[in-house]
Amino acid sequence: MKRIIPALLCVITLWPLQAQDNSFIMEPEPPSIIARISFISPKLIAEIAPSEYFTLSTGFWLKTSFWDFDESGQSYTQPYVSPSFTFEPRYYFNLEDRQEKGKSTRYYSSWYISLPFNIEFPDFRYALGGAIGFQYTMGRRWYWNISIGPGFTYADSQFYWSGAGDFGLGIILNRM
Repeated sequence: MKRIIPALLCVITLWPLQAQDNSFIMEPEPPSIIARISFISPKLIAEIAPSEYFTLSTGFWLKTSFWDFDESGQSYTQPYVSPSFTFEPRYYFNLEDRQEKGKSTRYYSSWYISLPFNIEFPDFRYALGGAIGFQYTMGRRWYWNISIGPGFTYADSQFYWSGAGDFGLGIILNRM
């Protein structure tokens, strides 16, 4: 009797785990590198997918802004455009739920969390933050993307609080 009860508890505990199918296959399978062009903020993006939930997005873009900081840290209005480089690891956390509901997951159409890192030229401003966003593929080639979150900027040997995020509307260069 002392051996039957632990054996029965073990079987009852492990049996439901065996019945679950933990595999997730995105339909259709995305390419390992997704190339995009964004038109809202002119950007060329390459999104590399080492796994089914995690991607590394990198790109070159022209950052536009309507305010800047002076040497004392005070903000002032001054529109400008500067070339920038971005690197953004992304984790897509609801691909499986979207697919179960019959929604599209093409080219990672889903919610994600990310850590965007930007370098702005020519004055070498560094920006880092955390963001949550949503990316959606419209039809076969078009997409939109929006993300927002807190961040900070390092410029002129000082740190400034800033926002992290992006809004993009563009075209996917890959064929699927």
